[in-house]
Amino acid sequence: MKRLIKSLSIVLFILTAALFNSSVKAETMQVPQWYNLKATLEEPPVVGKSVGLNVELQSIIGDLNNISVKLILPDGWTVDKKQKNVKKIEAGKTEQIKFTVLPKNELSQGSIVVEAVFDIPKTSINNAIDKMTTDKNTAEGLKATVKAWPNPAKRYTDTSFAIFPEESFYPLSGDMWVSYADELSPEKSFKGPVYYIDSLISLHQAQTDVEMFNKLNVLLKTDMTLAVNLTESGIDLNKKRFDYLNGLYVLAVDAWKNQDFQTALDFLELLEKESVELKKSYADYLKIATGNMRALVFWKQGQRRLAEEAFKNTFALNRKHKLQRYILRNLGLLMYSSKDKETAKQMYSLAKNIKSGYTLLDKELELLNK
Repeated sequence: MKRLIKSLSIVLFILTAALFNSSVKAETMQVPQWYNLKATLEEPPVVGKSVGLNVELQSIIGDLNNISVKLILPDGWTVDKKQKNVKKIEAGKTEQIKFTVLPKNELSQGSIVVEAVFDIPKTSINNAIDKMTTDKNTAEGLKATVKAWPNPAKRYTDTSFAIFPEESFYPLSGDMWVSYADELSPEKSFKGPVYYIDSLISLHQAQTDVEMFNKLNVLLKTDMTLAVNLTESGIDLNKKRFDYLNGLYVLAVDAWKNQDFQTALDFLELLEKESVELKKSYADYLKIATGNMRALVFWKQGQRRLAEEAFKNTFALNRKHKLQRYILRNLGLLMYSSKDKETAKQMYSLAKNIKSGYTLLDKELELLNK
């Protein structure tokens, strides 16, 4: 009985968040989508280098007329033309509008906003509403909404990016490593090796995630129906496992920073063992970060040969993965610190081919070529 009560208490703890969101909401009919507006940068923006920004405006229902598009830029940035105009976009067609932007400063949370102004095809939208529903009250309510819209319409979209002194990021995704171990730098003109850390996860949260998953794992092994029951209740066990593995990584980094190298290696070994069941998309990110940290543990211990081997093994996991730019740079930096300048230059050159916008590579490669 005590065991059953303990099992139930842990499961209830895990289910709490899901239960708050388990109520079913009735669907409400909305005005159909009648346009689509999006913007994309052609490459990660770099300070002092012009970059193209492509705006795509699609007319889904009815023709769009008298269109004007302009950008709202970060302070100090410039654009080739303040506003660009298009007379008409026919229903079902898409117009591509290109701007050229010149970044003037670094931004850790950058954004370019696109403002598009155009006439609303209200008659066409109302006709689409009539086809969408046979309920008169619903149709009239939706038409009243359309009628109340100011005309012409102003619609907005934005594109987010980040520009750091070392690297620019676009699009923003999970491949952003911005922490550098400068204490391992071979000389002042070089940054230290880069590593990943999840700044959103505190050490306490990581410890909690690891402890709770360990308890849950014991229950899953003793109650074969628990996994099914949790899944049916909306609990994503794969996400719980990923949180657990991410927690192990956070704990390993903390131990490495505190020079508790054996504890760091123990966490990393457990992480590598447990990550086998992860989906490949998650596993590659985590495995590359883990292999990199293993190499940095050896490097900080002064075991350069083991560090080199760890970097090479990590690169062999998936040579085409975009995170490998970091592994190649770190390996190049290790080679340079070991006085192997030629191999260092080769590693830097390979890293440059993986992604544009990694400005630190250009600066350091220039130093290597002197």
